[in-house]
Order: sequence, then C-alpha cells, then structure tokens
Amino acid sequence: MGLEGKVAIVTGAARGTGAAIAERFCREGARVVLGDILDDKGRETAEKLGTSATFHPLDVTDSAQWSAIVDRTLTDHQRIDVLVNNAGVLHQGPIENTSEADFRRLLEVNTLGPFLGIRAVVPAMREGGAGSIVNVGSIDSLAAMNGLTAYCASKFGLRGLAKAAALEIGRDGIRVNTVCPAGGNPEMFEPWMSKVMGFLEETTAYNEDRGIPGSVPVESIVDAIVFLASDASRHCTGIDLPVDGGATAGCFIPGFNTL
Repeated sequence: MGLEGKVAIVTGAARGTGAAIAERFCREGARVVLGDILDDKGRETAEKLGTSATFHPLDVTDSAQWSAIVDRTLTDHQRIDVLVNNAGVLHQGPIENTSEADFRRLLEVNTLGPFLGIRAVVPAMREGGAGSIVNVGSIDSLAAMNGLTAYCASKFGLRGLAKAAALEIGRDGIRVNTVCPAGGNPEMFEPWMSKVMGFLEETTAYNEDRGIPGSVPVESIVDAIVFLASDASRHCTGIDLPVDGGATAGCFIPGFNTL
C-alpha cells in the first residue's frame, strides 16, 4: 500500500488525525502539503516531518484559498495525486440549543469544505489521468445520534457528496471514498468533556458494546486512509469504509453468546 512518489494535500493537518495522516504519508514515500487555519502549529508540524512536507495556510471554506494551495502544490510538485479532506469541526447539543450559526458552520467546514476541495483538485487530477480523494467522515456519517444533529447532518452530506462525485469523475480515473471512524482527534470533544463526564456509564457502554470494544486508535484510521489513497484500492470508489470496531454492524449484548 505504498504511496511512493505520490503528491498529497491533507487538510486539518496541523494536529490530531490530520498530522498523523501527514506523518504516515511521508513515511510511505509521499510528498505532502499540509493545509490548516492554524499557521504556527501547521508550520511546526511540517518542519517536524522533514523535507517531504510543506505547510500552506488553508481555510477550507474559502474557494480562493483552495485555488492558492492547489497552485502552490502544482508549482512545487507539478502534480496532485491524493486529496484527504480531513478538516472538521464538532458541535454537541440538542436541536433547541444549536444556533443557526453553529449549524451553518458545521455544514461549511464539514461538507462545503470538501466540495470546494474536490472541485479545486479535479482539473489537475484529470490532467494526470488519475487521483484518489479520501473524505474523513465519522461513525456519525452512518448512524445518527441524539445531541449531534448538526454534526450528523454535515457528515451524512459528506457521504452523499463522495458518492455523487465518484460517479461523476470516475471515468477520469479519479476515485472518491469516505472513511467513517469511531475515533479521532480528542481535542474536538474538549469543549463538551465536562458535560459528557456526567454520562460516563452511558458513554462507556456505547464504546464497549461493539464487536471490538473501545475507541478506534488513530493508527487504524490512518491505515484505512492509506489504503484508499493507494493503488491497492484502485477499484474502490464511492464506498464508505467504517473503522468502528463493528459499532455499525449491530449491537453486542453481553452474555447472549452463552445462551
């Protein structure tokens, strides 16, 4: 599943899952352009990764900034083989506590951002005759949850975007897939952590009552992204790849397998 010689843009790459994706891509032989709104952290991460990585400021909701990062990548590397739409934001809370501004922000970052990214890289990928676009969704892209209305809406929309785009540009040799993990950057949850701790028993059961108990480690999420970015998945397009320990397969009821 090597990425030797490929050129990739990874969004939300300054920290967390995005930084882990960029690091693994570099180890697999790719040249990576890290995009993020966190300039200082992004540059620091790129410097740590060495000469295979560079940073370019990117607000994924701004089409002009998408044009700029694509132009920079083509100037530096003359091609774009992979786009990983990883940048994302979270909002937790019931519908009546979710403002219109919060809902719009999640749609703009989690759904509009990947749309703008796909639109920006397609011409270069089409000219190169091939490309792989990997959207980072969520377990909440596949099964909804109360208290996550805005987030689920944005991530379900991301899956629809990927499927439609896969059909539209597949004949240009460009694949579009979605990874749906039950895990990721814990910093996303920090603003709500104190409230979530009040439901510790319930959240523990949610993580444990699945085929493979516990949260999915970032390394496993990155493995799936590398697979979809690489030529090993050259006949995979329009798919949703759950990395969720079997959470969306159904419910594990302790003791029922001993009846």
